[in-house]
Amino acid sequence: MMNEVINVANKTPIEIALQIDDEGYTTSKKLYSWLELNPAHYARWVKENITENPFAEENEFSPLKVKTSKQGGRPTEDYRITASLAKRISMATKSERGEDARKYFLGCEQALKLVAEANHKKELERAKGIAVRQALTKALQQSNENERMHGHAYSTYTNVIYKSIFGKNASQLREEYGIGKKDNLRDYFSEEELKAVQSAEMLVSGLISYGWGYDQIKDFIMQNVPKQLAA
Repeated sequence: MMNEVINVANKTPIEIALQIDDEGYTTSKKLYSWLELNPAHYARWVKENITENPFAEENEFSPLKVKTSKQGGRPTEDYRITASLAKRISMATKSERGEDARKYFLGCEQALKLVAEANHKKELERAKGIAVRQALTKALQQSNENERMHGHAYSTYTNVIYKSIFGKNASQLREEYGIGKKDNLRDYFSEEELKAVQSAEMLVSGLISYGWGYDQIKDFIMQNVPKQLAA
């Protein structure tokens, strides 16, 4: 039962509907049945969409033989077809189910577009973040904070920023995300979280430049950054 649940979870909704097996195949009869087409036209449909389909590769289908329920009846043509071919046929079919398939794939395309746009925005925030971190590092070096903290100024201030935004330091966040020290923690932040971290880092850089000390900055950040995020 557990394996069945896992197998279904690894399939897309359209693959479940088309009854794609674990090897990535369905049959022409299953597909025809799902498309809810006239049974009387099955042989012609097979010829047009599978055996003589100019866009179907030879390795995308192979013949099967299934006997009819009538005793002594002639075997009915059936073909083992790939998921890719089944999806293409379903999208090209002029029926209500074919329209459902088209809407499904258009929805997938739109979802991928939104994901790509979100990833692009996130990459821009990462690029901005590099410049912001460089500015913070420079401010720490010029203020001698890094020397005073024996080379740990950046990580110390970063933990203060993370605590103010997430309520956890870098180590605790890594544990929460299940990642190691070599993994980039910021890869796991959302676009809004990256913006929040960058804003806090710019604020810290400014306060350091004004000559504020660690304790002053820590108190100010912990009191004000959460309020800024909530606004």
